[in-house]
Amino acid sequence: MIATLSGKLRRRLEDRIILEVMGVGYEVFLPPIALALVIYYHATRDQPRPVLIGFTSDLDKEFFEKLITVKDIGPMVAARALAAPVAELAAAIARQDEKYLRALPGIGPQKAKNIVAQLSSKVAKFALAREDAPAEAPATSAVAADAEGLRELVWEVLTKQLGHRPSEASQLITDALRRRPTVTTPEELFDEIYRSQAAAKRT
Repeated sequence: MIATLSGKLRRRLEDRIILEVMGVGYEVFLPPIALALVIYYHATRDQPRPVLIGFTSDLDKEFFEKLITVKDIGPMVAARALAAPVAELAAAIARQDEKYLRALPGIGPQKAKNIVAQLSSKVAKFALAREDAPAEAPATSAVAADAEGLRELVWEVLTKQLGHRPSEASQLITDALRRRPTVTTPEELFDEIYRSQAAAKRT
């Protein structure tokens, strides 16, 4: 598994770069929006030739890793589909906008349906990301079983990973838990926060 690479940029091609690291040239595929690199390494029995894909942030890489769990979405299809900011793509998935998804490179009607079916309730966290969110994701510990642990984890992700101000993050969490006190997982809480913000934008 290759997590990071640091070296000299030897060649820039249309959709990839050649990065030389200690005399070895690595071919790294770049999604349309990637500028800096967080590396994803992919090789399987069916595709033994390793593929390296670069991302602008750990958040983008995490979103990509969710995307490749969808039926018929392999790493290269997922990377080419990242032609817009992750927050925008995640918002389209959360609102089940198949038309938007079909306009992405390599995503046809069936793949758009699969993405919506499998991810629409799992991407709210990414849809909440701000443009000025930090590139590095904080290390997050396992969620505590109690409500305070849940609040703390979601607050940390909102502020350190998604770019929200601390006071704003606290208010978003408080309001979401007031509306839906039965929330028990970070995913449910992000979903409630996102749906509330999406509804506010529509009014």
